Amino acid sequence: MINLDYASTTKPSKEVINQIAIALDEDYLNIGAKYKQAKAIEKKISIIRQGFLSFLGASNGEIIFCPSATAANNLAFSVINPKSKGKILVGAGEHSSVYETAKHLSNMGATVEFIPLGANGKIDLNAFENKLDSGVSFVSVMLVSNETGAINNLKQISKIVHSINPKAIVHTDAVQAFGKIDFSVDDIGVDMLTISAHKISGPKGIGALYSKNIDALRPIIYGGGQEYNLVSGTENFAYISGFYTAAKLKVNSLASDYLKVMNYRKHFLDSLDNANVEYEINGELDNSSPYILNISFKGVRGEVLLHALAEYDILVANGSACSSKKRGNRTLESMGKNKEQIDGAVRISFCANEEYNFAYIAGIFKKIIDEIRV
Repeated sequence: MINLDYASTTKPSKEVINQIAIALDEDYLNIGAKYKQAKAIEKKISIIRQGFLSFLGASNGEIIFCPSATAANNLAFSVINPKSKGKILVGAGEHSSVYETAKHLSNMGATVEFIPLGANGKIDLNAFENKLDSGVSFVSVMLVSNETGAINNLKQISKIVHSINPKAIVHTDAVQAFGKIDFSVDDIGVDMLTISAHKISGPKGIGALYSKNIDALRPIIYGGGQEYNLVSGTENFAYISGFYTAAKLKVNSLASDYLKVMNYRKHFLDSLDNANVEYEINGELDNSSPYILNISFKGVRGEVLLHALAEYDILVANGSACSSKKRGNRTLESMGKNKEQIDGAVRISFCANEEYNFAYIAGIFKKIIDEIRV
């Protein structure tokens, strides 16, 4: 199998699987218990929280573990009172867990405006600044687009927002950025940031929200008061431990993996050129994550291409896996792409732990496209 859909999920590494097995076997006690053996596991989680703050380059704040990045994004939006007069600005190309939460708050009465994207896949900064005023209370813009790999300048965005309203909260979904591109919370200046384990060779079912100040957050799961009384439920130490192991590995290899994947993207495009495959890149290669490439093929439906490639055991996507049941692609639409470009688009995403024969892959693309082109 040739997996070119690593933006949707990754295979847990052997080190992660081993660490989870050890935690399930040795640290299975309920952390809420009062005896010292359980408190010893609680102390390990405290050390892990500090480790994540270090990985994120955050000099202060808290890490709240959640059952997914979707839950973490929902938790970030819990600071919003839909009855308040504050304005909420959200990128038009956000992951569905952000976009749909914003739409829900709008239906509840909140003032929500979506920031259009430019042709490069980033938010349109001019349109963004035109929407900004002192009434803006919350802004959510993803660091790396899960559809195109476009990297938004969160440092600039945070600076602009906080200059207009110092009390405004800036949140970023960094799921496709953490462990893949170099950034730090202190440098980009965000107030909240979401990360996920299963995008970095960790387990599914665990994510986290970094928050500079948790006082404004409200519970999204009620119960025993775990995770600062925000996400109740017995702590999943095995997956927290696996997440931490995955994060350590990815942070330590970030620079070398980045260069490797940069070469993968170049070789893939060069191989398509050598095979005389016509394509159009949606977005730009500069200032984007090399891990994700969105590309359109003229006269070809992306979904048909996806299924045809799968017959050769080559896996690609034609959009975010979390939005796969919805027609169209609002990210590409907001970028100004026409129907033919959107219909012919697929998302290619690489993994530094894989080895690819791009000449073979390009040959299969050529064969299939010639057969199905309308």
